[in-house]
Amino acid sequence: MRFTVFGGVSARTGDRTTEFGPTRLGALLGVLLVDAGRVVSAEDLVERVLGDAPPPRARAMMQTWLTRLRHSLPGLVERDGAGYRVRVDPLEIDLHLFRHLVRTGRTADALALARADLLSTLDTPWARQLRADFAAELLAARLDHVDERLAQGEHSALVPQLHALAAERPLDERVAAQLIEALHGSGRTAEALRHFEIVRARLAGELGAEPSRHLATTHRRLQAASAPRQLPAAPKPFTGRALELAELDQAPTGVVVITGTGGVGKTSLAVHWAHRAMDRFPDGQLYVNLHGFGPSGAAVSPGDALLRFLSALDVPRAQVPHDLAGQSALLRDALADKRVLMLLDNATDADQIEPLLPRTPNAHVVITSRTTLKPARSHALPLGLLPPDDARELLAARIGHDRARAEPDAVDTVVRRCARLPLALAVAGARAATQPEFPLAALADELADLDAFADDDDVTADLRSVFSHSCKALSPAALRLFRLLGLMPGPDISLAGAASLAGLDLSQTDVLLADLAAANLIDQPEPGRFTCHDLLRDYAAELALDSERDEALHRLLDHLALTGVEAGVVYTPSRHRPATHEPAAGTVVQRFATHEDALAWLMAEHPTLMAAMPHGTAAQTWLMGWSLADALDRQARYRDLLTSQQLAVAAVAQLDDADGLGRTLINLGRSLSRMGRPEESTAALHRAFDVYEGNPAGQAGVLLNIAMLTPDDRIGEAMETTRRGLALFEECGDSYGQANALTGLAWGHGKLGEYAEAVEYGERAMRMWQAMDHLIGQAEAWDNLGTGHLGLGEHAKAAEAFTRSSEMFRLGGDLPLEAGAYEQLGDTHADAGDAELARQAWQKAVALRTEAGLPTDGVRAKLQAEGQQH
Repeated sequence: MRFTVFGGVSARTGDRTTEFGPTRLGALLGVLLVDAGRVVSAEDLVERVLGDAPPPRARAMMQTWLTRLRHSLPGLVERDGAGYRVRVDPLEIDLHLFRHLVRTGRTADALALARADLLSTLDTPWARQLRADFAAELLAARLDHVDERLAQGEHSALVPQLHALAAERPLDERVAAQLIEALHGSGRTAEALRHFEIVRARLAGELGAEPSRHLATTHRRLQAASAPRQLPAAPKPFTGRALELAELDQAPTGVVVITGTGGVGKTSLAVHWAHRAMDRFPDGQLYVNLHGFGPSGAAVSPGDALLRFLSALDVPRAQVPHDLAGQSALLRDALADKRVLMLLDNATDADQIEPLLPRTPNAHVVITSRTTLKPARSHALPLGLLPPDDARELLAARIGHDRARAEPDAVDTVVRRCARLPLALAVAGARAATQPEFPLAALADELADLDAFADDDDVTADLRSVFSHSCKALSPAALRLFRLLGLMPGPDISLAGAASLAGLDLSQTDVLLADLAAANLIDQPEPGRFTCHDLLRDYAAELALDSERDEALHRLLDHLALTGVEAGVVYTPSRHRPATHEPAAGTVVQRFATHEDALAWLMAEHPTLMAAMPHGTAAQTWLMGWSLADALDRQARYRDLLTSQQLAVAAVAQLDDADGLGRTLINLGRSLSRMGRPEESTAALHRAFDVYEGNPAGQAGVLLNIAMLTPDDRIGEAMETTRRGLALFEECGDSYGQANALTGLAWGHGKLGEYAEAVEYGERAMRMWQAMDHLIGQAEAWDNLGTGHLGLGEHAKAAEAFTRSSEMFRLGGDLPLEAGAYEQLGDTHADAGDAELARQAWQKAVALRTEAGLPTDGVRAKLQAEGQQH
């Protein structure tokens, strides 16, 4: 027979279950089952079943119930001295089975039993205390199960549960450590570290305590794991440069500039040394290829490099200023007291590197460049050709030492014809390695016969001779693809981009790219992205035939423009899809299933799109700018946003597309506003208004954008602009536009303290959003209604509105606005005098703002003030 005490008390024999329900008989059985194996006195039975103040005839009543229970379940209850006990194997009772399963490490099975309150139908002081005591047991089991799931790698799935638990138990260090572990395992290490700081401050402020050893150890482990590791793979093989490596080892902390001609091995030396010296920089290694000598437009701007570094250092995007000086200062702050190595590869001039130099005591910077750069307090390391022995060793490492020893004269010839340049030796070595059956002397003879390039005083000519020789070994299709890769406008290219460039399918292109990689003519710095040394790119571009250049580049630009549109509409589904042209034959147009896939493509192709825009047709350039607009705005890439929209406006102005021009001018106005140029922003928006003459919906949309970008100290002006937009939307029957305008007016009235009007406009907007089943629109309307009701002192209505708002923002995936709704819900409860509910809402707001990478000081101040009052 099996017994249940979780929920109501029941007994099961075979297929038959007896439910005792909320009866005294069930309560009596439950009390005895909880203490199975132990004697319970008659006095304790009375108190546990009937409470602290039993009726006069309680003992007699208990005897009657015991008699009935023994009749119902013969042999179960027996008298033992002055008390009673049940004769049953404890593992036949779900409570005791729960405890056994926990002890034996089967917590998932245990938790499956405890899905209801213990003796839920018995409400006496003893039963309430029993449930309170068991809650600690249950929590411990839940946390044990979390540990098991973390060990199994279920980090992402556990984050929501642990966030909620941490909000309920803000001082529980075990929960804090588990949440930190789950966040880190989900790739959200910055958020994990911020949560540790939150808990540490809370422990100090409320308990005057430091974090436990376990929590502190977890934090230290994450700090080490979260250090940025951006170095590319160490070059293999790497030989020689012993003097230069020793000089790098001995250089004082600061800035070292490695200079030398193209192909001499500056990057290989810097990256090899950086890997060797990694232990000296435990707080991380930052790397960026600045593409200073790549194709025009491919060089990485200082602002873009700063954003990459700040992101690698887990600086929340919301804290990053828009201006270059502010970003540079923020990088210095982020690196203060950190022992970090920064490698600035392929720099072009001082303007490109100066904003990136941290100038902090423990940060060390290595710069590679073909030009002589002299930052303040820097150490210069000029790099010459490889010494002959080192050059021979590098070639031998490429082709095999046995083969090199067998033909030493041929090795010397190859080394001489490669001018002792590592790049040339790598390319020549790759050619020889792919033909192991050929004598090395044959390769040496072929190189020696290239008299057209024979000029020992011109290393570029020597490189080109080696490149030419390697290209002769390629298949016609691979050689054609190599030639065309010289046309790519950006720093790298995807498989689909390369296929479009060549007009081939993906599988054919993949094979050809593998052939080029085997010949050491291209690299794959990360999965799916292909690039080559800029000298190889220049050589490939020289080889490109006039008859193939224009069509190949047009296909690539079609790929970027049309795939960009597909990414843009998935990334922001509510955007109006622009009209597009048919792709040129042979163009690959990709499509995307999820918001994340679309954003990943846009960010991976962002540098290429920026470099490609000046080379496109008017339609291609406009579509590329359109595809970038929302992603760059949300990723805070405001300088590139402005540049892209300026190019897009110039392009779409050449087309017969007034709607496209109007929308692009709105994007331009938004980007100018983000860059702190309000007058130019207003001018762009007014130009958009004029473009939409005769199109009331278009003009209304411009007016709403003007209102949205109006500073908060001019709310009255913004509201008047919104009213004009509302009138135009009503004139043309645009429900979506009307709902947007009404939402803006409700928000404005709330800001002005006109709460009755905020409720009126909020209700009007709500009806329209509900008719359209528009989730975020409804969430914003609820938010405005909450503000209005709170201002009117209608706390219950305000709390309901903010609760509904938070739920809808959560469903819409908008963490900042969900956090705002919870903060206002806390404000509502505090105003109504409910400190506990206010605290819970504010703690949820802190958790959400932390997850979103937003400052939490304001909400924390409210929590602290509330705590001091109570």
